[in-house]
Amino acid sequence: MKPNCFLLFIFSFAWIYVGISRTESGICNTYVGYEAGGIRSDEYRQRRSALLAKMDPNSIAVLRARDNTRHFRDKDYRYRQNSDFLYLTGCNEPSSTLILIPEGLLVKGRKVQEILFISPKTKDWTGESLGVDGAKEILGFGTEGTQSIALTNNRMNEILEPLLSNSAILYYTQSVVETLLDPVSDIYFISLRESMKNLQDKHPDLVIKEISTLIGEMRAVKSPAEIVLLQKAVDVTVIAQIEAVKCCEPGMFEYQLQAVVEYCFTQAGAENTDFPSIIGSGPNTQTFHYYANRRKMQSGELVVMDIGAEYHGYSADISRTIPVNGKFTPAQKEIYELVYYVQQAAIDSICPGKITAEIEESAMRVMAGGLIRLGIAEDSGDVKKYCPHKISHFIGLDVHDYKSAGKLVPGMVMAVEPGIYIPEGSECDKKYWNIGIRIEDDILITDKGCRVLSGFAPKSVQDIEGLMKKKGIGNQQVGRE
Repeated sequence: MKPNCFLLFIFSFAWIYVGISRTESGICNTYVGYEAGGIRSDEYRQRRSALLAKMDPNSIAVLRARDNTRHFRDKDYRYRQNSDFLYLTGCNEPSSTLILIPEGLLVKGRKVQEILFISPKTKDWTGESLGVDGAKEILGFGTEGTQSIALTNNRMNEILEPLLSNSAILYYTQSVVETLLDPVSDIYFISLRESMKNLQDKHPDLVIKEISTLIGEMRAVKSPAEIVLLQKAVDVTVIAQIEAVKCCEPGMFEYQLQAVVEYCFTQAGAENTDFPSIIGSGPNTQTFHYYANRRKMQSGELVVMDIGAEYHGYSADISRTIPVNGKFTPAQKEIYELVYYVQQAAIDSICPGKITAEIEESAMRVMAGGLIRLGIAEDSGDVKKYCPHKISHFIGLDVHDYKSAGKLVPGMVMAVEPGIYIPEGSECDKKYWNIGIRIEDDILITDKGCRVLSGFAPKSVQDIEGLMKKKGIGNQQVGRE
């Protein structure tokens, strides 16, 4: 690794571990899940105003929070708010509903366009909920000068039913799973369809529209505050990648490398992994979304590490592929450098005005040329055999965020992840069998082109092999047999 790169890694490491924990010490101790340093309430208000302006006349929008999902008896899965609801409210409470009314509604002597229905304030084993006062204090609903109000859930029916009866259009977000399977009768229940049918039967003149497209148009372009949070999620993920590269060695189990990654996430203040960490070695490099992470890693193999921290709701997605023993074989190096070249060509082509399909097609042509040159593919038609997935997707509140059918504009953030996967038995030289390589970085589109948010993560063959000569926090793990 180049000396200046190493100094940047050290600076980044120190900033993540010290900077985040100290500069964001303003944690709200009263309400669980609300910290200083996130999106401000006035930005959420601006988003709701923008959405209200997009809605048709004589319409309402009803957006539901995600409810708790039961794991077993009295134990729930870890809660994660519905992303659209979080984007518009900043509210992390289940059993909450946002209603938007462009024409406004008179409530308690005030004309309001935004009503947040929320559970009454409670304090239980998991902490203290917001309640109406907390919704005002933390989220800004009902503050002076706004057209918003927070009410308890028991008020919703008395307000919502007349609105549904007097409105021409209802915008909704999917709040229930689309299908449910009864394992005994083996019958599918189309729950979403039945829900919509019942609503239509009750209000036959109501036109029902999906609102996610309108919200998706807004979410596609990130605000400066969102970019700050995305950069922090990326920085945390980069530090985890660096530490995992240093720790990796033959005899480790995949889950031990996963433990290093997720320790770094937690240590740096990330609330969660946005998706299960993918640590796939040897033949598991061929499985794109491999989550088991139970295999012992062997010398001479590769390991794909596809990981992403979630910070205040925003998601990173960074992949690196490294040799378990610290040294690429000649065949591994050939494939790795081809993927590296394809990714760099794709990143170099990103700029405002480009369409993602153009970037994909150009990258695939570069990949096809490389595979043909190595004798792995006969023609460009073979490239999909070895890279069946797309090489880019947008990120934000979701790791696979809303797609943009139009042109790239400044403020969009995307992951670029070309990969080549050559399973055993492929029609090519056996030296390439079981080589699976994916390289992924997170890219911000800027006025002049783009910026690699994850640029600190080592990526070249030289940098990876140099970093793997160092020792990390996981090299004293127990349980290696």
